[in-house]
Amino acid sequence: MGFLGIRLSRQPIQGKGKLVHGLLIMLIIMLTLFGLFSNRFTLRGRQRYVFSKKIFAYSIMVTTIFMSIYVRQIYQDYINSQLNLRDAVKLYSYMNITVATINFFTQMIMSKTAGKMMSTVPLFKTLNELHIDSGAIRKSVMLALIKVLGFPLVMEFALVMQQRRNEPDVYWTWTLHKLFPMIISNFLNNCYFGAMIIATNIAEAVNERLKAVVDQVNFMQQALNRQLQSKYYRIQRYCTLADELDDLAIKYKIICVKSTEYMALMSLSIILSLICHLLGITVGVFNQYYGIAESIIVGKQFDGFGALINLVFLTISILEIGLLTYVSNDILNVIRTTGSSLQEINLQNADWRFRQSVHAFALQVNTIKYRIKPMGLFEIDISLITSVLSAVASFSLILVQSDLSQRFK
Repeated sequence: MGFLGIRLSRQPIQGKGKLVHGLLIMLIIMLTLFGLFSNRFTLRGRQRYVFSKKIFAYSIMVTTIFMSIYVRQIYQDYINSQLNLRDAVKLYSYMNITVATINFFTQMIMSKTAGKMMSTVPLFKTLNELHIDSGAIRKSVMLALIKVLGFPLVMEFALVMQQRRNEPDVYWTWTLHKLFPMIISNFLNNCYFGAMIIATNIAEAVNERLKAVVDQVNFMQQALNRQLQSKYYRIQRYCTLADELDDLAIKYKIICVKSTEYMALMSLSIILSLICHLLGITVGVFNQYYGIAESIIVGKQFDGFGALINLVFLTISILEIGLLTYVSNDILNVIRTTGSSLQEINLQNADWRFRQSVHAFALQVNTIKYRIKPMGLFEIDISLITSVLSAVASFSLILVQSDLSQRFK
């Protein structure tokens, strides 16, 4: 287990963390087997994940085999003039092979950085200290499984149906050869997707505790309660709430800082994946138009099966961007809620110790200014899906106009 880089905790993990712990173990195993993780787990020293030369050599071997098979396949298609970029499925496959190759190299370069970063994340300690609804975790895990397992299964089904029609003599397992680059190219994004879901659940738990503190403080400052409570009790109570607020401020900082650091590690993969999906959606939309235009204008028989396969990959690309946008926007809204809750605290009759904690927490919120901006190029929020669809509409319109001008020249 230690060889695979799995963190084995000496402390008992509560029920709400067992599911996350199991998923993390599965994730680390898959990352290692796919050659995307070159660290091992150790109990010596403060750093739990350390760079391993043996795993690094295995990653090099996986990368070499992948390139010798898939990159060579693209080169052979180019030499034989079979590089059909108008075929949405082939274009999607070529782009995923390119992204997967880049991911292999970037992960090998950032192996030590990734190990150091993962060693500093107190994930299970934070999960055990907060009350996180088990239903929310199960819902989030199901959403992640749909993205990690559901989408590849749908693509595999589409590839099998396409092969049965175009290459009936080839056994269906050959489609796994085509599916593998699509899994590798999206695997790091799926890791980021799952991390954002867990971070959102933790941030929501922090906000729930913060809301309880706000309600207690505002209740204590009502005129009737101030008359019924002794000065000593009020001072003691404010100090307790101030300590809890300081603890929440620490957890808030961990969420923002660690998720930002993790996003920085995945930035290149996220950007390449978005470009891949953007091009895939554009070509998919154009192919749908092209099939209809050939049927109406030229009189060719409409290929309904090909249009259906094209629609499957087109829909998956849109859903991939949509889910990334949804999760990113969700955590941004939760983080903004933290600042709004701090503004609802009535400090008119509060103790100076509690005021100090509130001001420190508010200053931290204003200083961090949490954003999701891979490589600082653009912000991932709800506006991203609108921007992507606008870009697709613009590119598709240019392609359609060019095609129509050629047809009616």
